[in-house]
Amino acid sequence: MRGFTLSAVQRHPVMETWYVYSLSALVLMGLQRFLYKVAASKNCSTFRTTFVFMATVGVLAGAVTLIRRPEIADPGFLVFISLANSLTFASATLCHIQALKYVPVAVAYPLIRMNIVLVVLFAVFFLQESLALQQVLGLLFSLATVWILGRDKNSDFQVSGRARGLLLVFLAMLAGGLSAITCKFAADYTDIWAFMALSYIFSTLFTLALAPRMFAASQDPGPGRLALGIGLLMGLLNLAGFYLFLRALALGPLSVVAVVNGMNFLVPVLLAAIFFRERLDAYRFLGLALAVAALWLLRA
Repeated sequence: MRGFTLSAVQRHPVMETWYVYSLSALVLMGLQRFLYKVAASKNCSTFRTTFVFMATVGVLAGAVTLIRRPEIADPGFLVFISLANSLTFASATLCHIQALKYVPVAVAYPLIRMNIVLVVLFAVFFLQESLALQQVLGLLFSLATVWILGRDKNSDFQVSGRARGLLLVFLAMLAGGLSAITCKFAADYTDIWAFMALSYIFSTLFTLALAPRMFAASQDPGPGRLALGIGLLMGLLNLAGFYLFLRALALGPLSVVAVVNGMNFLVPVLLAAIFFRERLDAYRFLGLALAVAALWLLRA
């Protein structure tokens, strides 16, 4: 694949289309991720919320696929890439929701979104996209973000759960990066709606099998109807946001689209400060500023 630079991207004839898709996906997925915080604050069952969320997307995407009846050139590849995406995505989602019970959203979201480093490195070394000097600086800024927010002492959560929370954040970061990479291959080489349907059906099955064993022992089931409602709303937001993200990947370079989408953590961080009164003190504000600067530099 030919390398991308900022100037080359600006001359791309569909720049405006995929950039609008990227920004729209940013807003929708940011709102969806804010609901992770809402679910955690209401002590909703991680398993129940995630199961409803993934099942909603799987069923609706499957219905669209059946209506469209697309021709799948390589069914084997579709199944493989859907399995790979569902395993990494389900792992990232479960770790993501559970981490918010131990780590403040202003710390968790910037760290999790640093999976963009993994994505950019993959784009450079395997897809042969170019890495500008600005992107090198962005990688350094992202490492600084991880160090600053990972050492945050002003947590509203108990110290005893801090180590577990940061471990879950790291696992969510790694799995999320791998999930984004599989999305690029799916967007380029198979039908988007069929991929969404299979991926979320598999994710639902993985969640059904793994989530109770991973989290049920330490979690109060919480309010069932609220978990159902939050999961349904998350599914609707993700259905639209994920489709737009895949469309952007099909039209634009992974290294830029993923960076734009990576900024969606700003939506839940700001909403959490407004609705949950989570502090944005100087220490966390510096971490957020570095995260934004890193993502901006990585887009070059």
